[in-house]
Amino acid sequence: MTDRKKTLLKEAYQLGYFIGFKGHSEWAGWVREKKEELYKKAEELGIYEAVKEAYRKGKELGQRDRAEELQKGLVVKLEPEDLESKPEHAAPIESEEVEAEERTEIEHEYVEFLQTTKLTMPPELLDTLKHLEAPKMLRLGD
Repeated sequence: MTDRKKTLLKEAYQLGYFIGFKGHSEWAGWVREKKEELYKKAEELGIYEAVKEAYRKGKELGQRDRAEELQKGLVVKLEPEDLESKPEHAAPIESEEVEAEERTEIEHEYVEFLQTTKLTMPPELLDTLKHLEAPKMLRLGD
């Protein structure tokens, strides 16, 4: 299995886990673009289904871990003052500005998440790639 394929699988798993754990929408601009980019690279390398499965598995495990954290009470709870409405006299912000700001926040949160969290890919995802490769005796030049 090539390093590019392993890296792509790992990226898909990490993104899925992040989305599942943080509860972000998959259709948010940055997330959607990142996911489409991963899938495009996967198609080029011939591992689309494996990458799609890695993303799904990561998201599923992230959601499970989030639920466990919520049950333990370890996820930060909003204080009543955090729920207060914004002043009515605030100037309206353009939707593009809001979207760009949210995108930057999510990207920053994702990078920070990857730096502070050690994710281990399930072995079955790595084994998937072994089944996609031709046997050594059929590969020329290896």
